[in-house]
Amino acid sequence: MKNKLLSLMILGLLFSSLNISAQQVTVSLNVFDQLAKASFAAFLSNTALKNTPRILQVVLTPQDEKVIVKGVFLWRKLNESSFNEILNFTTKPFPSRSFYNDNYPDIEESNYNDDLIQENRDKGEPTGTYRVIIEVFDSNMVFQGTDTKDLEFTNPSQTIFILQPNIGDELDLGGILMSWTGIDGVSDYIVRANIRTSKKESLEEALKKGDPIVNDKNVGIVTDINLRDILDRELVGGEEIVVQVKGTIQAPGGETYIESEIVNFRIKGSVKESFDKGTEEGFTNIIKQVADGLKTQSTENGEGQELLERLENLLDKIGNGEINFNDLTITMGDGRRITYQEFQQILDYLRKNPDLLTNLNFEEK
Repeated sequence: MKNKLLSLMILGLLFSSLNISAQQVTVSLNVFDQLAKASFAAFLSNTALKNTPRILQVVLTPQDEKVIVKGVFLWRKLNESSFNEILNFTTKPFPSRSFYNDNYPDIEESNYNDDLIQENRDKGEPTGTYRVIIEVFDSNMVFQGTDTKDLEFTNPSQTIFILQPNIGDELDLGGILMSWTGIDGVSDYIVRANIRTSKKESLEEALKKGDPIVNDKNVGIVTDINLRDILDRELVGGEEIVVQVKGTIQAPGGETYIESEIVNFRIKGSVKESFDKGTEEGFTNIIKQVADGLKTQSTENGEGQELLERLENLLDKIGNGEINFNDLTITMGDGRRITYQEFQQILDYLRKNPDLLTNLNFEEK
């Protein structure tokens, strides 16, 4: 009996000395260098992290082990010897998996150096050396592994930067000067511009939607233009414009592009000022002429009565002040606002060909 008890005691001591733990998790950090050159500044200027360009990947192996990840971003300015911390974060525990910076696990804690982030925003481009450090721990905060990557931006001119207009500028309709930094090896520059009609649109959505005001115009190797010289259609006072430049690089596998950031600015004035080039009387006279043509047509064949009533209703509302002429906005079916001159040309044509006008809608906004 004593021998059995002694054996059990020995087994108990052996088990108590064992540290049974999950398999060690290793970490590998991948940084997409070419994408980072164009996107790292945008990444640093957005402390939300998830809503940022995809520039790095964290690979954890094996998967499905409960882990906690810590990340640190450091910056060493050009011609300086030491790094300063821009931000750090610690995740909540999660089953190990690979993830990108735009779909990382839930964050338990994060800290930012607002001054350094603002300094990066003010520069508008990445400069110096950025160091990314990723550490992985098990759920008990026992260290598992780490990986570090450095991003060097000693030649920031390899990204296109729009020098003018600046974000938020208000420019005259008469001339919209645009310039950007040049890049060695670019065969030509392509400009695209569009109207942003709603604050709900992102700058990228506004730029890429249909009917742009500048539709991917190749301007050669020049780095400054007057945007008016390459417009596909006329601008209207008060409109918000978004514009981007991209450079074409001939590579062995085909053409590649380097894109600038998207810059947004406004045209001075308002829809009211654009319409001031014509008078209220001129506007109403053209409407009356179209209405008179419809009256003749309606008398002859009975058609166009509903449209005629709509036009007369519009004239009545303008006449009694219910609709303020200066607040009148005229848009195409796609939502694009048109100038008074464009609208007058349409009305002049319809006055001569009233049978072509089949419908007219008024919408109060």
